[in-house]
Amino acid sequence: MKSIAVRREGWMAVSILYAGLVTVATTGCHSYGDAQLQQSLTPGMRVRILAPEVSASEVIGTVNRAAEDSVTLDVPGRNESVSILREKIARLDVSEGPRSRWIDAAIGAGIGAGTGAAGCALANGSGRGHIVSTGEVAGVCALLGAGLGALIGVAIPPGERWKEMSKAPYQVSFAPRLDHGLDLAVVWQF
Repeated sequence: MKSIAVRREGWMAVSILYAGLVTVATTGCHSYGDAQLQQSLTPGMRVRILAPEVSASEVIGTVNRAAEDSVTLDVPGRNESVSILREKIARLDVSEGPRSRWIDAAIGAGIGAGTGAAGCALANGSGRGHIVSTGEVAGVCALLGAGLGALIGVAIPPGERWKEMSKAPYQVSFAPRLDHGLDLAVVWQF
């Protein structure tokens, strides 16, 4: 009696595990070619695609059409649209627009203030024999450096912000074996 109960529990556990794997396999097989991506890619979106088999560099353009098997882009500087098979896409990034010039100005001001204060403090030495102290000179240089850094930060064109359109964290696939069996492959990304 005890061995029959153990076998039933063992088969029950195997059945539940199998049902879970089948559920994952049917709902969790995501790649760049799935409908989820097709719905999220709409014409007019600015994207950056890395497809080493198609182009040595990244392809940046505007989505013209997103089909089940490919993505068609309008690329600046080309007369014809570029179509890339989804299976060839290694990475796909979506543009979030240019960075703010205010952020660049703040970064420039911080770098300029630090550089100005440190440079003047080191150049002024110990401050002995000078009318103003090293701290006062460093403060004035920090303000001048912050102003100059902010101007440079505003003058430099802002870069574009990109967000990777990631695949699902897992992929499940089944493959037939030569001995008429079936292999299960699970790839999990961390």
